[in-house]
Amino acid sequence: MAPLDGIRVLDFTAAMAGPRCGMLLGDFGADVIKIEPPEGDHARRWGVHRYGPDGQFSGLFIALNRNKRSLVLDLKTEAGQAAAAALTATADVIIENYRPGIADRLGIGYASVSARNPGVVYCSISGFGQNGPLRERPGLDMLMQAYAGHMSVTGEVGRPSVRNGPSPIDLLAGTSAAFGILLALRERDKTGRGQYLETSLYEAAIEMVAHFIADYTGSGQVPPKSGRYFAFASPYGIFDAADREFYLGASHQRFFEALCAVIGREDLISDPRFGSNADRITNRDALHEELFPIFRSRGAAEWVTLLDGAGIPASLVEDLAEVTRQEQVAARDLLLPTGIDNVDMVGIALKMGLTPGTVRRPPPRLGADTAAILTELDELESAKKG
Repeated sequence: MAPLDGIRVLDFTAAMAGPRCGMLLGDFGADVIKIEPPEGDHARRWGVHRYGPDGQFSGLFIALNRNKRSLVLDLKTEAGQAAAAALTATADVIIENYRPGIADRLGIGYASVSARNPGVVYCSISGFGQNGPLRERPGLDMLMQAYAGHMSVTGEVGRPSVRNGPSPIDLLAGTSAAFGILLALRERDKTGRGQYLETSLYEAAIEMVAHFIADYTGSGQVPPKSGRYFAFASPYGIFDAADREFYLGASHQRFFEALCAVIGREDLISDPRFGSNADRITNRDALHEELFPIFRSRGAAEWVTLLDGAGIPASLVEDLAEVTRQEQVAARDLLLPTGIDNVDMVGIALKMGLTPGTVRRPPPRLGADTAAILTELDELESAKKG
């Protein structure tokens, strides 16, 4: 039996953060009903490539919507709103990512839902949160990367700001929402009470720069872009070998000393410019002048072998084609077929010994479960009346 067997989730979300939240719950047994407008979640159309017999899947949609059933409702109509309201009375969990106030106008806000269903756990995911001067603004991952300071520390000094590729703010916001829902369900187990909870992309974005903010408020120095290197340790970052890039992370004194032994430069250990991590950060350019010619003398794979053999964190900078072929990916069951063309999806990251997550359903075709879900609803309502 999965941990969330018997939990019904209504997922009124689109794009990335909300769908990730629903998928995480679905992976561990929840019955997740994805409620889509007639045109579908707009993420079905993101990107260039299309999959499935009628091209209604994007890679992004596939990655975030397994273990769900798809129900099409037009919430701009009275009939759609009535069906949604009736469904909310059957739900254990509701997730929505409308702008503040819209769910209320659609008749599925927390006040009206909890009046019908006091035990409901209701989670709102928004751009900037439900209060404050920016509550009405839309929330997008890249907007948050700009507004919350991510871009100010990403990329090379003196070069244009760049985007963090994997949309980490969306993904963290969705994960935080799922965590909050589990806490609320645990509370409901003890008291029988549901509750309202909310999080936002803005909070996730600020949370991700917490270490930079702590350092700024302590020192008064605004952190610069750190480019290929980690701002809090040195030597730590991406370096050029004779043939390609590799990563090296000497985050501890013992790693630095081991590195000096590997490259035959033990003299650097006693160099006062490099005596501590703080010294090496302050004198990063001088240290790199010593290291760069050495690193360019051999291939990246050779360096990684030598560094790894000395216990120093190191890796080739691998592209996604290389990643999909990694033995560790196979060992951890991190690449699974979807049955949609030749598309693979990333498997379940959280491994549980007694109650593992499972992939029971591929990402749903638009509206594939509408008839079945509405029939279930009719049966539930008939049972209540009977």
